[in-house]
Amino acid sequence: MRNMYAVSIGLALSGGGCLLAERTESLTPGHPLFELTVIGYLLAMGGGMLFIACLAASAEDWIKGRWRRGARPIDEEWTPPPPRVLDHH
Repeated sequence: MRNMYAVSIGLALSGGGCLLAERTESLTPGHPLFELTVIGYLLAMGGGMLFIACLAASAEDWIKGRWRRGARPIDEEWTPPPPRVLDHH
């Protein structure tokens, strides 16, 4: 999971770098580089969405881990009662 966090942060930083490069380039005379703007926004938004997905997956794993520890019986030799058989006649 740490690798996915690193990828999402890298995407967001590269998007920010593209936007920063476009801002510094637009100060010079000439036309602005709209390609860098679009690529920068796409990279930054993709990195942000991936980061949110990673946070959600980590929260889900944490909740499931807590649930398994809470639902596990204390005595390992405990056997659950057999299910009741219902006669529908």
